[in-house]
Amino acid sequence: MNRLGTRRWSGLLRLLLWGLVFALAGCALNESPEMGPIKPLPIPAEPTSLNAHPANGAIWQPETNVSLFADNRANRVGDLITVLIQENASASNNTNTAINRSDTLSAALTNFFGLTPAFGNIGGSQISPSMGANSSQKFGGSGATTQSNTFTATLETTVVRVMGNGNLVIEGSKEVLLNGGREYIRVAGVVRPSDVTPQHTVLSTQIADARVEYSGNGSVYAAAKMPWLARFFLSLWPF
Repeated sequence: MNRLGTRRWSGLLRLLLWGLVFALAGCALNESPEMGPIKPLPIPAEPTSLNAHPANGAIWQPETNVSLFADNRANRVGDLITVLIQENASASNNTNTAINRSDTLSAALTNFFGLTPAFGNIGGSQISPSMGANSSQKFGGSGATTQSNTFTATLETTVVRVMGNGNLVIEGSKEVLLNGGREYIRVAGVVRPSDVTPQHTVLSTQIADARVEYSGNGSVYAAAKMPWLARFFLSLWPF
């Protein structure tokens, strides 16, 4: 095959490849998201079955904890508690420093054993053994910082453990899929049973050893993140 035929075949092959690329890109743009079945997040703790007791014929069973006069609030492993996240934090700091210092030094020898000392003259002016100096130093600095954070949300948590004193260890998470990516909310901590309302809610400010996390991923978060090379040079920049 001559050179002209080889060029024609290579040109035709390039056109076919570009056509395949554009066809795949069009399919990707026109492809609709699949609406498959959605599954819940893993449950932190499985509750004990109310029927997990021997059939001994008794009316009251210790595993059920059912009483007409007992508090019906969440108090067992597997019970749900709604956490009302209301985190408001603000901090400010101001500092101001001012330093002033002034020094004056002077010395002169006007008489030495009845003689006026002199070291000659320059330009008709007599040189006398006298000295004078003034120094002044001044420094001023000021700084201010202010930070404010607000986080409000509602999250359902699960009692994962009941401590020896009756306090409840809770844990819960939420995942939200948006167009720009996924967002995650997680809460964990220890709650007193008396702080849980009859509606099975508790404020996030009433959770001990609390961990409240709000994070996400996707194109929106990636666009706001500093590139790794810029972070590397910023860590080495001394100014």
